Amino acid sequence: MKRLCTICARGSSKGLPNKNLRPLFGKPLLVHSIEQARQAGVFERSAVSADSPAILETARVAGADDLIERPAELATDVAAKVPVIRHALATVEQRHGKAFDTLVDLDATSPLRLPDDIRGVVRLLEDSGAASAITGTPSHRSPYFNLVEVGGDGRVSVAKTPPSGVVRRQDAPPSFDMNASIYAWNAAKFRADPKVFYPDTRLYEMPAERSHDIDSALDFEIVEFLLRRRVGAAVGRRFDLANKVAVVTGGAGILGPHFARGLAEHGATVALIDLDPKAVAEQAETIAAATGARTLGLVCDITDAKRLKATIDRIEAELGAIDILHNNAATKTKDLAAFFAPVEEYALATWREVMAVNLDAMFLVAQEVGKRMVGRRRGSIVQTASIYGLLGPDQRIYEGSEYMGRAINTPPVYAASKAGVIGLTRYLATLWAPAQVRVNTLVPGGVASGQNETFHKRYSARVPLGRMAAAEEMVGALVFLASDAASYVTGQTLAVDGGLSAW
Repeated sequence: MKRLCTICARGSSKGLPNKNLRPLFGKPLLVHSIEQARQAGVFERSAVSADSPAILETARVAGADDLIERPAELATDVAAKVPVIRHALATVEQRHGKAFDTLVDLDATSPLRLPDDIRGVVRLLEDSGAASAITGTPSHRSPYFNLVEVGGDGRVSVAKTPPSGVVRRQDAPPSFDMNASIYAWNAAKFRADPKVFYPDTRLYEMPAERSHDIDSALDFEIVEFLLRRRVGAAVGRRFDLANKVAVVTGGAGILGPHFARGLAEHGATVALIDLDPKAVAEQAETIAAATGARTLGLVCDITDAKRLKATIDRIEAELGAIDILHNNAATKTKDLAAFFAPVEEYALATWREVMAVNLDAMFLVAQEVGKRMVGRRRGSIVQTASIYGLLGPDQRIYEGSEYMGRAINTPPVYAASKAGVIGLTRYLATLWAPAQVRVNTLVPGGVASGQNETFHKRYSARVPLGRMAAAEEMVGALVFLASDAASYVTGQTLAVDGGLSAW
């Protein structure tokens, strides 16, 4: 879908001159809407229409894609807004030789909206197939009981007659105040008949605290107060994954259940993928019971592209579009003796078996989910590597070390595959950044998971923090990378290693 965002800003407002350039919470009022359009991640272009060179220059510096000088006849006090939006749409389409599918206008005087509101309106419009969508908040006065009109003879009556049988305010149909924040149109229908309301117009509900419009100096003070209160809670909200759909591969492994639970605890709906039917089902049920989140446990061989596609299709059909992918699955193979064999004797068949999961499937999963995210112009992919994808293993650690009663080492295929994950991440990050899809690598250090005491002591002696990690200590980094707290982080390798890589 080709989507255009317009923002209309006049410099000749009589009520509050130059209000669009007036500072609000440290930046011009207009800039808040430009930044929100970009943060929404759904628009191909954003355009600012103005009658003021100062406004257009501010828009340019703030990153608007198209600057449109408004004709004089559209810059008067009595000029309607719809013709201004129509002019902006026509100008951008002619300038770039393309037709947009969806048109969204953000009112510059409504800076309290969130990027999620913009995405929600776009989703409502496009999923419903409606001609237009508007935003509103529950009305303070019911037109059936508390809102009155005065007739020409001075007589007073309720603005709207209640439906038959309705005698209480709470039984009346819900009513909303238009908050003039976001308007969205099917662009083709808007071109044919430009207006706000059509027979199928839909409403996207916004809370009152995000619906205040600025018309006066007092409004500036009120909105600034609300923004300051919002910032006070912003740190926690940036990590909020509510209304996000997350997928964790290797969901029943050593770290997978911890990762999946962490995402669920922060509000995400989580799908776990693994090969063990019983284990993945139990983990999904356990996480749902502990967090109240909706979960789905699925069995899939992620090395099989056809089965993988069917699994991802099912997840999106049942849970919704995927916002977060934790590409986490890895293997030690079924034959541990072959997996831990000395380098000089390492079998190519074992090498290929490990690579098929650790790197080939990592690519297949990123490819299948990533192309969907690119199409939606949003998403976060986090890929699990290992400290030994960054560093060579210290072989002295393994003298006398065991895992589940077996002598261990770090096999060459493990280090090579995990180094490949880091390279793949950087490639995808730069490739998909224009579509606002972020790709990062999470690099766990040594996690306590069945190693013997000798290994614990030797490994801990190599770590500045002096110990191995607990599985739960990996979760915070994942939540950070998955969330809006990392909205400007992509292509990075985050090592959670107790300082080992700092030596």
